[in-house]
Amino acid sequence: MNLTAKQLKKVALKLDYRIKEGKKHVLVYSESGLVTTIPRGRIKPGTLAAILGQMGINKDQLANLL
Repeated sequence: MNLTAKQLKKVALKLDYRIKEGKKHVLVYSESGLVTTIPRGRIKPGTLAAILGQMGINKDQLANLL
């Protein structure tokens, strides 16, 4: 999957996470604190897998949210 930070930001918002914009990363927060950071630009496959794990979803769920 070839995704950008902008696309992952939209997914995080659909999952009711809060977003804070940084210069190099998008910070994703839940009510209990920081969940993950998303680097700007294209997301590499290993980084995507780690971000999805931290957000508690898998690739099938991601496809449904896009």
